[in-house]
Amino acid sequence: MRPVSTPSLYTVDAFAHRPFTGNPAAVCLLPTPAEEDWMRDLAREMNLSETAFVWPVDGGFSLRWLTPSTEVDLCGHATLAAAFVLWETGVCSPSQAVCFFTRSGWLTCTRESAVGGGWITLDFPAMPCEPHPVSDALSWALGCTPSFGAFNGMDWLVEVENEEVLRGLAPDFGALTSLTPRGVIVTSSSRHPEFDFVSRFFAPGAGINEDPVTGSAHCALGPYWGPRLGKVHLRAYQASSRGGAVRLTLAGERVLIQGQAVMMARLELFHWR
Repeated sequence: MRPVSTPSLYTVDAFAHRPFTGNPAAVCLLPTPAEEDWMRDLAREMNLSETAFVWPVDGGFSLRWLTPSTEVDLCGHATLAAAFVLWETGVCSPSQAVCFFTRSGWLTCTRESAVGGGWITLDFPAMPCEPHPVSDALSWALGCTPSFGAFNGMDWLVEVENEEVLRGLAPDFGALTSLTPRGVIVTSSSRHPEFDFVSRFFAPGAGINEDPVTGSAHCALGPYWGPRLGKVHLRAYQASSRGGAVRLTLAGERVLIQGQAVMMARLELFHWR
């Protein structure tokens, strides 16, 4: 492992196989922890759904995820982006697993060979949802009547009739803000045979009206669709305007989430701390 000697800042398209798709994240590599206000200011300045802050600790790296307005407990795409930056910059060897200490405990990332797309695997906690009636207020805010509803304490998961309904949703984000602690996962079966299901994710309460591709939402989607389809391995597509493919493997209380990434930019920091 190469030491992180000076702060550096990158942008990465995560869950993307080509530029300008997937979910963009900023990754700030630090030699030591930064001041809280500085990290919050930088996350607002980057104005992406998440900025990941990474610095070395015993056993791996500390990782924190900040949106432009708040800090979150779990974020898939920014974790994928952070591991990708550590490998691409030579801080970690591509053959080395990367371990992050986070608000959700230790999370491990591994990487396949870059040949064939270089899929990155995130080992995340499963977050299954318990069935729960969908309120009229939530249906109204989404602009549809879901066929099924469930909740896991952080997000709603609702299924709609088909992919056409899902893609046509235009929620009232102001109304959604007060109806869930974090967000609403909307899902349906896929009309394309290469995917098992599709989804969209709305989180206006966290400052993100629609997240392009949400790794952590698949911690609930995998345990929902796997038993229904009788599958341990699943292929998913998040049908935002940018879009992105996600592969899943169910492993008991864990979900292995796979995605690709594209390095977009390295930015020079003129104001540190």
